[in-house]
Amino acid sequence: MPSLPDTLAGVILAALTAYVLLGGADFGGGVWDLLASGPRKARQRDLIAHAIGPVWEANHVWLILAIVLLFTCFPRAFATMAVGLHVPLTLMLIGIVLRGSAFVFQSYGGGGGRVFATASLVTPVLLGICVGAVASGTVWFGVRDGTFVTSFIRSWFTPFAFAVGIFTLACFAFLAAVYLTLEAKDTELQEDFRLRAIAAGAAVFALAVLGLAVFPQAPPVMKESSRSPPPRRWLRFGVSGGVGTSVRGSRPRRR
Repeated sequence: MPSLPDTLAGVILAALTAYVLLGGADFGGGVWDLLASGPRKARQRDLIAHAIGPVWEANHVWLILAIVLLFTCFPRAFATMAVGLHVPLTLMLIGIVLRGSAFVFQSYGGGGGRVFATASLVTPVLLGICVGAVASGTVWFGVRDGTFVTSFIRSWFTPFAFAVGIFTLACFAFLAAVYLTLEAKDTELQEDFRLRAIAAGAAVFALAVLGLAVFPQAPPVMKESSRSPPPRRWLRFGVSGGVGTSVRGSRPRRR
């Protein structure tokens, strides 16, 4: 039977997974809002706003749940991450606030569309950078060597962390494109987002390969603490993206 810490960690993992699948798709919608193009640009943006409008605020509940459980049940881990990663975490929270505010202004005709799209583009990268830094074991608590850069920048400013950040952005864009393909009722919009899903899925695969390329630069603790070789896990991510792309591309279109 799982212990209480294991159970609570599982709940945190489930909450983060729900946030990625639901809230992540909202961020991906902002990416496609920024990249909307062609004669159906306005209709693409209307579809995005219609799809995420009822749920974008509620999806952040999953992130709040994970954070509350983390600082309540694992205070040492929370303190380590909150201090060591306070720069990208602060920027990420600012991005979340700006994105939400801009979306509301945009919904009521007050502008803010560019802020909404830009925040949707940058925030997932910052989230992925934090995940990459934690996964690579480079985050520590407190001040090291008495310098700000060594203590609060170097732990996350690595090629591997940035590779995970860009990978996260591609995953969110892929999820959004798939969801929007299913949400669209118009055949032309379905085709627009189907092609975007294929492109984003290919990007997920390519970025998984990039993660493999920069992985040797990650610290040894990541290799020692993982039960399965990290390259295999990255390969699974890439294969999953490739399979998802194939399924999305071969799915019969609705008429």
